[in-house]
Amino acid sequence: MDQDFHYYGTFYAARIAGFNAANATLIAKCSNFIDFLSNQGYGGYWRLVRDKRKLASRDQYTVVGDVTSPRYTFQGTLSTGVAAEDGMWCSYHFTPGNFADPEGVPTPAAVHGERVAALLPAPTDDSIGRYHEVRRTPGISKPEHATLLNRPMSGLSRALLADTIEGANNPARLRRILMRAVGASELLGENATVEQNTLRRFRLCLLGVRAHVIADTWAHQDFSGIGHDMNTYWDVNGWSVGRQGIQYDVGNGWVDVVLSSSSHENLQAAPNVAKIGHGWMGHFPDYSFVKFRYRPGWGRKSDTLERDNPTQYRYAFLELCSLFARARSRDNHFEPGGATSWLTKAGQAISSACDVADKSVCPRVHSSNAWLEQMAGLGTPMDLINTKLEPDPKAVLDGLLEGTDGYTRYGTYIVQATSDLYLFQIAADYHFHFVRNFLKRHDIMTFGGSWSQQIGPLSQTVTDLF
Repeated sequence: MDQDFHYYGTFYAARIAGFNAANATLIAKCSNFIDFLSNQGYGGYWRLVRDKRKLASRDQYTVVGDVTSPRYTFQGTLSTGVAAEDGMWCSYHFTPGNFADPEGVPTPAAVHGERVAALLPAPTDDSIGRYHEVRRTPGISKPEHATLLNRPMSGLSRALLADTIEGANNPARLRRILMRAVGASELLGENATVEQNTLRRFRLCLLGVRAHVIADTWAHQDFSGIGHDMNTYWDVNGWSVGRQGIQYDVGNGWVDVVLSSSSHENLQAAPNVAKIGHGWMGHFPDYSFVKFRYRPGWGRKSDTLERDNPTQYRYAFLELCSLFARARSRDNHFEPGGATSWLTKAGQAISSACDVADKSVCPRVHSSNAWLEQMAGLGTPMDLINTKLEPDPKAVLDGLLEGTDGYTRYGTYIVQATSDLYLFQIAADYHFHFVRNFLKRHDIMTFGGSWSQQIGPLSQTVTDLF
């Protein structure tokens, strides 16, 4: 998914669920910012300060804490190729889900209610998943790798939904999270007004972080967050020479294409040696309006998988509407029948197609305009962003007073301690700890990258809350 859905789609899901425009905008900004808090732009040392504006000299700031290893949520292209961070990619973009439910995981009805659960897809008869489709993976030799495929509605996905709903309805829990953060006393302040304002914004930041991850379980399904052959594919037509091809359809019939790093942006893909996530598939998983066919490396060489993105994105939007409704009140189950017209309009925005073969067209801009046109009756975000920019300055969270004072990413950033940027950083770190704990506790995966071993803004004692 791209900024069209992570920003505008998320905003409109929050609006349908009853959030006002200002709060829905912050949720959408945080969802979108997962793809832009990069190691290249934010991976130095964060000095947390009380001051709310840039001062003449760095030694004039009132320092309330230091975060030596902030938890960035997107890895730059070069560093991904050199050393992909499994914990980062598996936490925020390709959450593992190709396994049967561990004991105690909530059902779809428990997190969404019966009416929404009935509209979500059920597993096939031969799936080992009771509530979600678990892929058979004859192309993967090791079972521990097969479990890492990202799957929608997985046990981990539902655990994340349940945890988000609990936090959104329980200020005391949010406070316990912030108490474990660097600069906690500054965040919670000396009076109830400061604390309530911080908790209100932290709740929205956490909703945004989780909204991004849940949405990606639909867009990024069947790919994994580790560098592995499971993320490659055979040629859809059975050719054996040259780079593999796929087929796609934007409403005018199936088209054969070979994606490569030298193609124009719409049809670009990662080099053959890059086998993480959907790099080989380029942008196609992120186009809401497209269907595509390919032969995934995790299956049999002769098996073709057809992905219908418009349908999958409608499920993603429905899950977000449900999550946001229950975030406003845990007893407030989303009623699709009462929002039929808005769900229909969202589907039309999702399905609005453009010609991706035309290099003068920017698909995420086209889709963003479709969202604004179809959902006009719900208003617009407080900040309209140009999705061609990655990111538009208006999509960047407030709080960075000064960038690094060095020429490497190990310089020092001056960050306002009570800003949306730092609250987002804490929410992202909390999410990482939850995912790592879940996967390790259920013997699914242990993160091994250096990024995962660092201490971010939260104390390790945050795991006491899980």
